[in-house]
Amino acid sequence: MSAGQKLFVLSVFAAGVLAVLLVVRPRQPGRAAGQPPLIVYCAAGLKPPVERVAAEYERAYGARVQLQYGGSGTLLSNLRVAGMGDLFLAADMSYLDTARSNRLVAEVIPLARLTPVIAVRKGNPRQVRGLADLLRSDVAAALANPDAAAVGRICRQLLERSGQWAGLAKRAKVFKPTVADVANDIKLGTADAGLIWDATVAQYPELEAVRVEALASGEQLVAVGVLSFSRQPAAALRFARYLGARDKGLPELKRAGYRTVEGGEWME
Repeated sequence: MSAGQKLFVLSVFAAGVLAVLLVVRPRQPGRAAGQPPLIVYCAAGLKPPVERVAAEYERAYGARVQLQYGGSGTLLSNLRVAGMGDLFLAADMSYLDTARSNRLVAEVIPLARLTPVIAVRKGNPRQVRGLADLLRSDVAAALANPDAAAVGRICRQLLERSGQWAGLAKRAKVFKPTVADVANDIKLGTADAGLIWDATVAQYPELEAVRVEALASGEQLVAVGVLSFSRQPAAALRFARYLGARDKGLPELKRAGYRTVEGGEWME
């Protein structure tokens, strides 16, 4: 066989091998045509970092992520009624514990920790130093609804123990459905102060936190759970793991002011 014939045979062989590799190469996860979006029930206070992580995940893997925001308590009620969706991201582990006890969640991945604080506008113009200042006539206080938002529920628990909740609830100017709504009221000046998460304060350059001992024990664990009725549980778990990876989702949460867990490295 001549050199030219050998070269021709080798070229045909190489082309055949390449064709086989193209045929049998596994499809990239999340790139299936027509795959429905992952429906994620997400606590409103987590919106900025989770939106950024979801956008990066979509760019990297061609998957779609549909985020639905609200207070953790409201979201739990909604997913109970709807009986559909893929993930539940709560600002308080107790909501996921409740969901798991009701067989609504199959697996949970921890993400970060946060603590309730008093939020005021930058510079603290009303000189709010503690919870007693929220009862002053010249301070308009906003609170998160304890039946809808995680931070409201935790603050009510803590302050009922110390006997401070009843007076504060009576004095509050307004109750809001989410922690973000309270933060926005303070930012816009319709409220002078409010009880929100320290990580939420970190996301608003117009605000600053006043830490008080009565709220310090209210540290909570942020976590994401895969819903037991998810129609695409493998894809849901994959995005949950992406959120909880120390080289993917967790750095974004950390930049947003959350105290993240250690997490593992991302692996396909």
